[in-house]
Amino acid sequence: MGREAIRQSLANAQEVQGQHTSEAGPCPVVPLGHLDGKFYILDAVGQLRALSARQMGTRDELMALFLDEGMWLTAAFPCKRQQKTTEADGSESTRWEVVDFVKNKASAWLMAECRAAGLFGDHILIRKPGVWPSQEGAPVVHCGDRVLGLAKRPKPAGTRHGNQIWAAAPPAPRPGDPCSAAVGEELEAKIGRLWNFRRAGGQVVLVGLLGCAYFGASIPWRPAGFIIGAAGSGKSSIMAVLSAACPMHFYTNDTTKAGLEQSLDGRAMPTYVDEAADREDQRGARALLDLVLSAAGGEGTKGSRGGKEGKARQIEVAGSILMASISPPDMQAQHLGRFTIVDLDKAHEGVDYHNEHKELQDWARQHGAGLWARALSGWKEWRGAFAAFRDALKVCGCAPREMDQLGALLAGWWVLTHEGVPEALEADRGIELISDYIRDSDDVLTQDSSSRMMNHLFSQLVQVQRSTDRRSLAELVRTVLKKPVYNEENIDGLTRVIASEVLANYGIRVIQADDLSKDRRGRSAPRAADGLGLWFWPGSSPLRSLFRDTPYSGQKFEYELRRLESARPFKGQIRIGAVKARGCIWVSGEELGFGDEADDG
Repeated sequence: MGREAIRQSLANAQEVQGQHTSEAGPCPVVPLGHLDGKFYILDAVGQLRALSARQMGTRDELMALFLDEGMWLTAAFPCKRQQKTTEADGSESTRWEVVDFVKNKASAWLMAECRAAGLFGDHILIRKPGVWPSQEGAPVVHCGDRVLGLAKRPKPAGTRHGNQIWAAAPPAPRPGDPCSAAVGEELEAKIGRLWNFRRAGGQVVLVGLLGCAYFGASIPWRPAGFIIGAAGSGKSSIMAVLSAACPMHFYTNDTTKAGLEQSLDGRAMPTYVDEAADREDQRGARALLDLVLSAAGGEGTKGSRGGKEGKARQIEVAGSILMASISPPDMQAQHLGRFTIVDLDKAHEGVDYHNEHKELQDWARQHGAGLWARALSGWKEWRGAFAAFRDALKVCGCAPREMDQLGALLAGWWVLTHEGVPEALEADRGIELISDYIRDSDDVLTQDSSSRMMNHLFSQLVQVQRSTDRRSLAELVRTVLKKPVYNEENIDGLTRVIASEVLANYGIRVIQADDLSKDRRGRSAPRAADGLGLWFWPGSSPLRSLFRDTPYSGQKFEYELRRLESARPFKGQIRIGAVKARGCIWVSGEELGFGDEADDG
């Protein structure tokens, strides 16, 4: 699409509006269909209305649909009455005059048209204000009363394009004329000067998040961000600057997941949530993170929620979301793949940028419409930059999911601060700017849910026999792995035998790599693979109790245990302490991080 006016994205868009005509001209309303006794219609100004049969037969409801004082209805379904008049010569005559419309005929006609339109369902997409992808994928800006991008000229709300209906809403801000790349560069420089980032490249990340936010739901991957920092680091100020740079956005500093869904339902626009995790109850913050998981990619969050009278309502949330708090809630691996965390530090001692922050907010508000237009007019450049940065990230060993997140983020930064599509060397330079934010496969592995579960398990302190001594399970495993010394006792008094017995009480048995011992029947130590390994018995009540009130309670820890790469379930019996247990799972000691202890002794 180049840098020409953003309104030239689909020159040949076809509308479906005003198809129903009469002697009065095109019908001002658009019947869309029916479902469960409700009739769905776009009224005269493009608002979506759902009416029952009783409402359809009410004169006031029909007048409210057409919003023209019944002029079209009167012309299409006239109600005539005889009127006696006195002529000039004194004679009386009778003639028919239109005095109203026949509501029963109008209602029956509307019902018939809704029936002809078919059943109203999820295949019909109701678009509210925001930036949405057209059927061809190009960004379309719904500004409430106008739709930009469906054709050369703005279209009125109420336009239907294929299965998308751009429902009318109060007027919303519009993009302006595209600004130059110098404006984006100036914003990046000012953010870098007025805030302290613990990791280099924070200003690039924030400008990239802003660039992607301008596209709403029209890009395939919508990166989310989380700004953290102590009090006085300027979190709220930077949120105010970024939201001021977005003419169309949603901002809140006190919300819940349900409230956010209701506020954003059907609206694809940047969302800023301040103090997202600064609550004593962290469950709400984690629920917000889960909302972002699906809003970040594909078609966004789509689902059903309970409604009035037990009827479900459909919700749809899409677009980039930026949150801020003193510290983020506990994030799982799936959250870290969609959030880029920007850590702010306090300003240097004696430095106060309060006034400069306010001035930058005004500057961002002044240039926001131009930056928005620049991003939209560079939609094709964004796609090319996304592919270039993603390829470069792959070469440097970035984890696959991180390539989508950081590739989209860098593409958003590029379209605001550069021209064209980055060459290979330019892509490498962009990656160098945010190198501190790149996680490789090993970093991602440590954040994996199964790895986090094992870290939790081996950090648990358990009582050693009947004493008051408490040791971590990891320490007990290392004790078992140590080579025996004279009288088989460590300096601290914990023997390998005692450590094995305590582990057995929690359904864990350690099998050393060089274990050649045999039981009374002459059987070798049970193993599912060569080398060091641990047997886990998921049915052990003490083991299950270690996961109580955690994300791995119930049978979830067993599921995560089975997801480990070296996990090998065993159908037979394995002796663990005094118990012959079934359903045990073998896991390599090397994968659990105990390989070095076995070698060192």
